[in-house]
Amino acid sequence: MHTKGGFKMNIMRRLILLPAVMGLILSTVQGFADGYPSGPIRLIIPYAPGGATDNLGRLVAKELASDWSTTVVVVNKPGANGIVGANEVAKSQPDGQTLLLVVPGHVINPSIYPNSPYDVIRDFAPITEIATSPWLVVTNKSLPVANLQELIALAKSQPGKLSFGSSEPSSRLAGELFKQVAGVNIVNVPYRGASEVMVDLLGGRIQVAFTTSLSVGSLYRAGKVRALAVAGKSRLVTMPDVPTAAEAGLPGYETAAWYGLYAHARTSKDIISKIQKAVAAVLKRKQILDQLNVMGATPLGTSPEEFSAFTKSEFLKYAKIVKDANIKAGSN
Repeated sequence: MHTKGGFKMNIMRRLILLPAVMGLILSTVQGFADGYPSGPIRLIIPYAPGGATDNLGRLVAKELASDWSTTVVVVNKPGANGIVGANEVAKSQPDGQTLLLVVPGHVINPSIYPNSPYDVIRDFAPITEIATSPWLVVTNKSLPVANLQELIALAKSQPGKLSFGSSEPSSRLAGELFKQVAGVNIVNVPYRGASEVMVDLLGGRIQVAFTTSLSVGSLYRAGKVRALAVAGKSRLVTMPDVPTAAEAGLPGYETAAWYGLYAHARTSKDIISKIQKAVAAVLKRKQILDQLNVMGATPLGTSPEEFSAFTKSEFLKYAKIVKDANIKAGSN
């Protein structure tokens, strides 16, 4: 039987020990971050090799591998518009050793595939938005159009006859937004990655693509495709002769791709912070800035908090576009 004095003594002992216990917990958590990475890192890219996300991921992975003196393996896992690769990260160990690099399709998928095996907000920890790049309206060279207005006129004269390629939901919605703003009917043809879209665009199997300069820049400079407009507020430094959509007579068509890094939702905040700071440092290096400039991408390196808020706002924005376009799973 405890006496009143004994009870007070036990409370006092616990209060005295509390700071020490909390300090031990905090030092243990910090120790996890200090020991990170504890081995090879897998960077999952849920799209086919050779596209914009793949190119950017390999660029960052190489720098991180050097900084951390470890192996950063880029693993391409295309399938189900990015769901296959993302699900692997959602089911991975929450230790920061398996990361996910995606585009807006990641937050669009739940609006198209309500039975996805994960919750895009709840099951992932946002780390940082690495970069952003405006969408481009691109055609193959054989299409008899020289500018955006001629493309719109041709599409209106042949409703449902022209087709555009999409590599995942975000490029699909770039096309759907174009259709809404321009008032045209062109048919979507889905692919597993931007590189596959470019192959069929060059081969004439599709006539139009909505892509980024990261994917199409080299083909454009080689004169193999025609870029009609940039869906941004200003022209790209690497494509100064390509007008913005507003300059080309289609005001209101502004949309951009972004490239974001995520981990398992239960990854410690200290590890998340360490990864974000490392990526932000990479993005400030001149050689990386030069390469991103050539790719037509703007480096960001946002904080986990900023990227978390951005993820939620993008989820809501695209949900509305999907609803307005009446897009269903399996539809073109």
